[in-house]
Amino acid sequence: DLTINGQPMFKTFLCDIAGLTGNFTLPGREMECVNYIKEVVQNNKVLLLVSGGVDSTVCAALLNKALKEDQVIAVHIDNGFMRKNESIKVEQSLRKLGLRLRVVNASHQFYNGTTTMPIDGKDPVRTRETRLLCQTTCPEEKRKIIGDIFVKIANEVIADLNLKPEEVFLGQGTLRPDLIESASSIASPKADVIKT
Repeated sequence: DLTINGQPMFKTFLCDIAGLTGNFTLPGREMECVNYIKEVVQNNKVLLLVSGGVDSTVCAALLNKALKEDQVIAVHIDNGFMRKNESIKVEQSLRKLGLRLRVVNASHQFYNGTTTMPIDGKDPVRTRETRLLCQTTCPEEKRKIIGDIFVKIANEVIADLNLKPEEVFLGQGTLRPDLIESASSIASPKADVIKT
């Protein structure tokens, strides 16, 4: 309500001009998501890497509502760079939702993590190893190290759980703005990388 007739203007535009109907409700949208998850997943399992942020938590709550307890495999990887006690709070809040959550403390692996980077952007074949994450100052290198270590640890968790790829879906709480920001072709074939 930033303008005097803001709400009526939106209603006129959306309903009268754009031809939309005003039948959207949050419970209706939630039910639509739950039914879609049930239809797609059926008796398979879903692996969800949960950060504790809004996106992955909403995804976890919807999966938990739609599927049986043993179908949702929720994993939280503690990278050691979160706020004090944040991983504990994430674990507590997700358990309150009824999720069986596996927490992996990988702070040491992240802190001492390295990866390889191209020496020259024009010749990606020639690479160099980065310094330890705890010694790195370049933001782009930090993001690459954190991303690569995260994938490595996630793959270790998947191997440890003996999951069969044909029986497991990967759940993801990524929103469209996240896809646009990382220049995903899913969001737009014309997107430029804002942040990797």
